[in-house]
Amino acid sequence: MIDILELIDNIIRNRRYAINPYRTIDNLPLSEMQRRCVLEWFAWKIWEILMELGIEDGYGKLYDPLVIDENEYHSYIFDLGDGGTHHSYKTLAELEERLKREMIERIREMEEV
Repeated sequence: MIDILELIDNIIRNRRYAINPYRTIDNLPLSEMQRRCVLEWFAWKIWEILMELGIEDGYGKLYDPLVIDENEYHSYIFDLGDGGTHHSYKTLAELEERLKREMIERIREMEEV
């Protein structure tokens, strides 16, 4: 396992140069499953930020904020543009953008109060 990780590190090191080219989830040199895990981690961080800012209290939400399956994702915390809990998606970049937009909107709503 360590040999594989070292190989991946070398590939990434050779692609980065002085500028980080990984601006979206689709740019990461990871498998589809690994990118899903990154977005699920990103959702946890957003959730923690919203709780730290007092925008969310976390009441009754003791499960993963986002779970991404092959053709759909599930969230009881984020509505991601349609207000539901089960959503379809075309690309992970689309989901990444929805997460980012929702966090920005929720922070802006708090600033207006």
